[in-house]
Amino acid sequence: MAKKNQDFENEIKQVVGMHVKAEVERLEKKVDSGFAEIKDAIEGLKKTMVSQPAPSAPAPAPSGGSSEVHPGLRPTPGGLSFAEAVGAPGQQPVVNDVTTPSFFRRPNPTKLFCNLHDRAKVSKNKFVAAISVLALEANVDDSHFSVVGDALDNRFELQFCGDGRVASLRAMQFYESLQLGRGQWKKQVVENDQGIEIKFYVAPDKNPCQMRREILSKHVKNILLSNAVDKKFFLKKATGSIYEGKRVVCSVIVTGPETARLDWCHPKRIELCIEQAPVEQEFSNYVVSGGPGS
Repeated sequence: MAKKNQDFENEIKQVVGMHVKAEVERLEKKVDSGFAEIKDAIEGLKKTMVSQPAPSAPAPAPSGGSSEVHPGLRPTPGGLSFAEAVGAPGQQPVVNDVTTPSFFRRPNPTKLFCNLHDRAKVSKNKFVAAISVLALEANVDDSHFSVVGDALDNRFELQFCGDGRVASLRAMQFYESLQLGRGQWKKQVVENDQGIEIKFYVAPDKNPCQMRREILSKHVKNILLSNAVDKKFFLKKATGSIYEGKRVVCSVIVTGPETARLDWCHPKRIELCIEQAPVEQEFSNYVVSGGPGS
């Protein structure tokens, strides 16, 4: 019995060994064939690349941009980020050319505009001294920017130095250092020749579209207040959105120099019992009649 068991075991090993050998040979042939296919594909790719011309280097983007100085607006309470204010990340260079409509031109993130309260005029030297103190607190050296303005003026321009990316980051660093949070801002004052402190307001560059959206959204907020007198609305000028609580009620969408529309959050509008048609009619009349900023 033991010998028969041994014979069976040897026979089984022989059969298994033959099967394993055949399977290994089959796999080796398949691998060799696969390598050959891969090699053929590589050779074909080489021929394709040689036959195609090398891509040409992209042409440099046109540089430039508007240096127009316009009155800045007081940043909105609640936190207006620098990137939101200029409408694009600060580290991006300004790209405007002769085909860029001025209404939608790209804001210059390397500039900040400073307006004095009630258009009071102060000495440029005193303003430079006041702004240098704020810059020092923001860890921005006064050599990183220049102040543009008349010897006696009510508005000044801060032009930050360096390439587009570095200059815009410095401008952002300075501007955001003025924000203390919860709608609070650092004291921004300069003394006039009589020693009286005059407030001034720092704002990023904005194109006409952004300024128009801010003014229109303020008017829409007043319309909503008259339709829901027991509610409190909060305006975010950067996006042209009016909030009640933490939710948007509607936003102003500027579609052109003379056109604009409202984008509603209907569940919130219905919750506040605000009728859409009367609000839109009043808003449309304001835009068409050419009201301030419309």
